[in-house]
Amino acid sequence: MTAAPRHHPDEPTLLACAAGGLDAVADLVVRTHLSACPACRATVRVAEEIGGALLDRLAPEPMGEDALERLLGRLDRPEAPPPPGNPGLPPPLRHLPPARERWVAPGIRYTLLLRRNGGQLGLLRVRPGASVPQHGHHGSELTCVLEGAFEDGPERYAAGDFTAAGERHSHSQQADATQGCLCLIATHGRLRFGTLLSRLWQPLMPF
Repeated sequence: MTAAPRHHPDEPTLLACAAGGLDAVADLVVRTHLSACPACRATVRVAEEIGGALLDRLAPEPMGEDALERLLGRLDRPEAPPPPGNPGLPPPLRHLPPARERWVAPGIRYTLLLRRNGGQLGLLRVRPGASVPQHGHHGSELTCVLEGAFEDGPERYAAGDFTAAGERHSHSQQADATQGCLCLIATHGRLRFGTLLSRLWQPLMPF
């Protein structure tokens, strides 16, 4: 990810990220975009500073009588060994354990990275020129491009770009004819395929 991204999360999404209001899989997609986007990082940083200033103005809450004892108990616990990690991924994802890529459709491979609270996070690799079939959503889909590029209607999304789709959004993405694309995707709910051919693929699709 070298050039500055052209497509970004909307302001409510960035504010929710700053406030810790996104679920785990959505947060990782947004933070992966932040790792490539100075403008969005600045927006989140300002929102965090405002939130911190507001917290400073709140009246202090009294601590429980056993607060010190519980804190010391936590300090005495042995630290769990860190997971193996994924050094080849962007910084927000490197703590995730390695996972195996698998074939899901012609020209499309998928790696499941995380399942949490009804959502899942994965890597979708599409070979040059291949397309994800026309589909809608039973929930949300957040995408950040890691490598290459794809086209979704008139828009082109390259490395670092972010896009979101909801239940009313129907689309088909085509990978760049030369580079293909590798995308980080967080989904909530299954995809909804419209054509007979794409419905035949539904059992193979992991999201």
